[in-house]
Amino acid sequence: MLNLDEMIRQNQTSSYSLCSSSQENTDINVVARPEKRKLTDDEKETQKELRENAKRAREAEKERKTLEKDKKKSEMARRREEKEKDKETRKIEREISAATNSKCELYTFCHVGKTVIDTWHGLEAELSVLYVERKIDNQLKIDTSLGTRIEWRRKCVELREDDSGRSERFEYSSTQNLFAVVVPAETLKDVISSNTLSDFIIEQKSGFQNGGRCTMLIVSFGRAEIAKKKKLHNLSLQIYEQHRAQIVQIETIAELALFTAQYLRSLARQEKKKLDAGSDGGGGGGAGGAGGHKLQYQGDKGIVIGSRSEIVTDWWSKMLTTIDRLSDAQRRAILELIPDPIAAIDKYSKMDYSLAIQEIGELVAENGRRVGPSMAHRILTMLTDETGNSVVE
Repeated sequence: MLNLDEMIRQNQTSSYSLCSSSQENTDINVVARPEKRKLTDDEKETQKELRENAKRAREAEKERKTLEKDKKKSEMARRREEKEKDKETRKIEREISAATNSKCELYTFCHVGKTVIDTWHGLEAELSVLYVERKIDNQLKIDTSLGTRIEWRRKCVELREDDSGRSERFEYSSTQNLFAVVVPAETLKDVISSNTLSDFIIEQKSGFQNGGRCTMLIVSFGRAEIAKKKKLHNLSLQIYEQHRAQIVQIETIAELALFTAQYLRSLARQEKKKLDAGSDGGGGGGAGGAGGHKLQYQGDKGIVIGSRSEIVTDWWSKMLTTIDRLSDAQRRAILELIPDPIAAIDKYSKMDYSLAIQEIGELVAENGRRVGPSMAHRILTMLTDETGNSVVE
């Protein structure tokens, strides 16, 4: 067994050995770590440039992402704006289509002169009731500047583009090429008796904004007996030919109110007919003609073998069948009176117009009905027209 002195000596020896080993390890570690040296100026400048380049790269990337984000925003805004433009354009186009189709009456207005309302009591109430029944009560306007005239005006809507290319709705009022003047029947009778009807028409047309290219309706309100009805008939044809004026006989307030509403509807639907005619005319080819429709004549072929009188009579009979609303009985009566149209041309060209109308119009058919002055005018026009421009309807 070791004694106490030997144990103490051994412990001291072990402690010394550990300290020596630790000191040696420390010295080795110190020797292995390289010394930190100072950077030269060129190296510092290089590192500074690298840091600046990295910073600029980060800023460029950030700017690129910002530009892409702004580009996406602008593209979305452009698409949204185009969508709004298309939406607004379709809205205006739908309104234009409705204005000429399903809602055409709601875009046409009847302007009645205040003098007409004041002269015939009860007319305003009759107009209001009628227009409410037709669901066009907003289309009736009482105008203090028209006097005894009645005018029809149309609210037109068009699609236009502003300077930026954006669609915008353009609205304006268009006065139709037709107006009416309401006068008492006795007043019209006095005007006719004094031979001043043409002057009256010219004076009324001068106050209408569309001037001479319009149609004037002279509404004779009430009942007035005119002694020479044949003179009135000739006068009616004359004023229409010279001034595009017509005489309309109306006896009651209800008829006058209905007259205004019927013309409002007719003029409202006329716009669609114009557009249809224009589209047909624009696309018409050689076979379609100017109106885009190919005319087809449906009728019986005439005889080719026979005497001159038989061929002429057959040809004349075929001509008469083309006149609208001429009955077979009237046609046979005319054939009996005028068997040879070539001879009739010489006869009626030299005869007074009134006498010729009277001779043909007083002709009575086998069914007891007269040919009448209107049909007589058509027959006479067919026989005596020298220009080829007259239309026999």
